[in-house]
Amino acid sequence: MVRILLFLLALILLICSYYLIKKPQGLLVLFSKESQNESRSFLRQFGYLYALLGIVGIIMGIINQRTYSMIYLIVLLVAAAIFALVMGAKTRKG
Repeated sequence: MVRILLFLLALILLICSYYLIKKPQGLLVLFSKESQNESRSFLRQFGYLYALLGIVGIIMGIINQRTYSMIYLIVLLVAAAIFALVMGAKTRKG
C-alpha cells in the first residue's frame, strides 16, 4: 500500500513539475508585473526540484524501504513548505 502511495505521489510531483516548468502563466498572475522574469525563474527552479523529487519517489517505491521512504517524505514536506513560504512572500499584496 505504501508503494502505491509513493508512486501516486511521484506522479503528482511530476505533473506539478511539468506545469511549473512548461506552463507557469497560470501562477504568474499572482506576481507583480515588475518581477515576472524573476518569478518565472523561481517557478522553474522549483519545477526542476519537484521533477527530481518525483523521480526519487519512483526509486523509493521500487526500493520499498520504510526508513528511506520516511526520509524522502520529510525532505518532500520541507521542500513543499519552503516553496509555499517563498511563494507567499513573493506574491503581490492587494
